[in-house]
Amino acid sequence: MLNREDQLDFRDVSGTLAHADFQLYCDDVPGALAVLDQAHAATQDRRYATRAAEVRSWLQHLARPAEYTSVYAQFYATRRGRFSLKSFSLKRLERDLRILLGRKTRKTVERMDRDPEFRLLEEEVARNRPARVLDAGCGEGRVAIALGARHPDVQVVGLDVARTNVRLARRVNRYSNVTFQEAFVEDFARRMAPGSIDLVYSFAVLEHVADLDVTVTGILRLLRPGGRFCFSVPMNGLKAIGPLPAFKPRDGVLSHVRRFTEENLHALFGRYPSFRLVKLPGDWRPDQYPAAIVPVEFGCYFAAFSKP
Repeated sequence: MLNREDQLDFRDVSGTLAHADFQLYCDDVPGALAVLDQAHAATQDRRYATRAAEVRSWLQHLARPAEYTSVYAQFYATRRGRFSLKSFSLKRLERDLRILLGRKTRKTVERMDRDPEFRLLEEEVARNRPARVLDAGCGEGRVAIALGARHPDVQVVGLDVARTNVRLARRVNRYSNVTFQEAFVEDFARRMAPGSIDLVYSFAVLEHVADLDVTVTGILRLLRPGGRFCFSVPMNGLKAIGPLPAFKPRDGVLSHVRRFTEENLHALFGRYPSFRLVKLPGDWRPDQYPAAIVPVEFGCYFAAFSKP
């Protein structure tokens, strides 16, 4: 499998399409589209244009906030079995009982204490001693709840675009210093006074957002000078060892719309004060990839920097 566009022979349509598919498996959507567009411009072969149009159709939710919200609301609702009578009668009933008794809250805090990303976040909290913290993309609120439990003097606000997540987070939460809101971070930033937050963290979010610059700009607006931004993104260095099936996203939507690497993280954020980048190896998930793809570096990056 070729890894450099300048090695591609665009006359080899099957080979070029396979290269673009590999980029898609690696979450490098801009890279895949660049290859397809360059190949079409060089050869005028309609197969490249057709494939590029198909890939762009998987990104339509990025252009409309309401559709973006709907995609993730449906994803999380389906993920929790809300449309399955069996899941409702068993898993959901069990979950609701654990929430009512406070067991889910206690287990959440215990589990997060063992999570390597959470431990790095706690190092940042201990070092910077923030009073006001924002969880930008809180999901079910696990990190926010654990942080609030372990740091009762810190006010934590969790944001998420999926109403299902916010509702569940509110039900699980037992801490008065933790609250949850349904909002995009950039909309929240426009409502809040500039510099009103001491630390923002965002775990497994930046690979999903429609416009990285807009999201990061909103976060920096919220941070006070010297405030800290911490985030984690996937580390998915992959290798193809054989022919790949054509890439196709689940439900016809690309949720991961960009790939982060050590190099581009340094290029994007390395100029900020006290930039920090840590690699956290993770468990390989072979069920998520074709058999012909194997990991080189798999897990996540934890990064942090200060606002000038």
